[in-house]
Amino acid sequence: MDIRAYLDKHRLSQEQFGKLLGKSQGLVWQWLNGRTQITAEMANTIEERTKGAIKRHELRPDLFAKRARAA
Repeated sequence: MDIRAYLDKHRLSQEQFGKLLGKSQGLVWQWLNGRTQITAEMANTIEERTKGAIKRHELRPDLFAKRARAA
């Protein structure tokens, strides 16, 4: 799930999402509009604070490979 889908699903504003992360609404807007790249550390934080709803590999596939599940 990406950030925009998460906001829609949970009916959160950019400001509310920013507060969840300790970041500004402006930074969330920048992420959503491709103005600023999410750091590896922030991708981890987003995954933690959204309880895994947004995966770090979805935010930064260049840094985090999707792990295959064991059968």
